[in-house]
Formats: sequence, structure tokens, C-alpha cells
Amino acid sequence: MPLTEHLRELRSRLIKSILALLVGTGASFYFASYIFEVLKEPIKRSYPKVQLITLSPTEPLFILIKISLVFGLILASPVVLYQIWRFVEPAMYPNEKKLILPITFFSIILFLLGGSFAYFAVLPIALKFLIGIGFSQLQATPFLSVNLYVSFLLKMIVGFGLAFEMPIVLYLLQRAGIVTEEQLKSFRKYFIVIAFTVGALIAPDVTTQVLMAIPLLLLYEISILLGKLTKKKSKTKAIEVAQE
Repeated sequence: MPLTEHLRELRSRLIKSILALLVGTGASFYFASYIFEVLKEPIKRSYPKVQLITLSPTEPLFILIKISLVFGLILASPVVLYQIWRFVEPAMYPNEKKLILPITFFSIILFLLGGSFAYFAVLPIALKFLIGIGFSQLQATPFLSVNLYVSFLLKMIVGFGLAFEMPIVLYLLQRAGIVTEEQLKSFRKYFIVIAFTVGALIAPDVTTQVLMAIPLLLLYEISILLGKLTKKKSKTKAIEVAQE
């Protein structure tokens, strides 16, 4: 395919991706007030006495825009991933094409699992610990900035969602031959430190840090298992080819 056609194809895919982002953001903005009510649930469950307040006239609008952008990107991600796939598809081998749909499907599932784990399990515990300890020690009236609260929630949900993508990334690296099952096993002790470090960067307290590090360690072990299965499948296929 000539370069000009490649550029036209790239332009077409970019336009469709941008349109998907605009539609996703618009839909999220329409439902932003409902999404905000859902985001308030963790603080209601963990510490009902807390009052959420705005600190400036523009803060409510910026919060709605922030919610719309994040959830718009999440809604548009399947379309964006599909456009990327259609652009690179002509250059892919048949066995690589077979992997695209399963990988895309499991990537979305893992992201949703990570975000759900943060929302339902981690955030209520983290908020109860942080707010309960903080306000009881300071004896302060429990008021929180809506902007800071929403930013904290979105960071946790997206952070956990991305962290849960690790098995997909490591599976692809193993399949490409960049890393091996043995290398992952030998790196296990270092990854324990990395998991708790990542947990510390995303999570604000020790409890939440542990709640994030443990799933990461489990996902790392799953990645090693996937590598073992991939290696076994490759050996079986090689034997079948040799016998033919």
C-alpha cells in the first residue's frame, strides 16, 4: 500500500477515534450528575458524617468535566482499540490476528475488575481508615473538597484498572520472547518490592497499599502460569510440526 493511502487510512482511524471520544464524553457529561452520585457512595458507606463542599464557583463545572473526560475515555476505549486494530491488521500474521479479539476482551474485563475492586473493596476501607483516624485525632469538622474527593476516587479506580492489565502485558511479552517464565520466576522477589512501591504511589495509606499490592502479586503469579501454558503450547505445536 502506498504511503499516501497509509496516511489516509491513519487519518480516517484518528477521526473515528476522536468522534468516539467526543460521543463518549458527551454521553458521560449527560449522565455526570448520576455518576457523581455513584461516586459519593463509598464516602457515604464509610463515613456518613462527612460533608462534601465546593471551594469555588467554577469547581462544580470542572468536576463534571473531569468525570465526563475519564468516563468518556473508558466508554470510547473499545472503539479506539478497534480502530487501532483495523489500522495495523494488514501488517499482522494470521496467528497474531487471532489474538486481537481475546486480548481486547480480557483487557476490558480486567480493567473493569480492577476498577470494581477499587470501588467496592478498597475505597470504603481506605476512606474509613483515613477519615476516621484523621478527623478523630484532629477533632475537626468532617468537610471535604468535592474536587479533591473525586480526583482521589478517579485516581484509585483508574490506577487499579490499569494495574489489573499486568497479566495481558506480561503474556504478550512472553509470547514475543522478550521475557521468559524462568525470568519472571527469578524476578519474583524484586516484584514484591515493586508491587508495594506502586501501591504506595497510588494508595495514600498502608492499608490501601497492602490491598493493592496483594492483587498485583496474585496477577503476577497468574502471568507466570500463562507463560507456562504458552510455553507448553509452543512445544506441543513444534512437536506436531516436526512429526509432519
